[in-house]
Amino acid sequence: MSLSISAPPAPPPATLALWPAFATIPDACELSGLSRSAIYRAAGAGQIVMRKLGRSVLVDMASLREFLGSLPPARIAPSRT
Repeated sequence: MSLSISAPPAPPPATLALWPAFATIPDACELSGLSRSAIYRAAGAGQIVMRKLGRSVLVDMASLREFLGSLPPARIAPSRT
């Protein structure tokens, strides 16, 4: 009898349905895949809403979801094989 040891299954990716209403900048970056700079650029352009809570900045995740949904689809050229 042989025993095989495998790594535990990876956690499922964060789905849009599980996003919180508001998130900190680092959490919004992790959930969306956007960089901190990209989130601040979009907020500066009025595409993402941010709120202040004391010294913290929170991202309105509904506005982030809308922003991501408004991006154009990627056009991927077929391979030339």
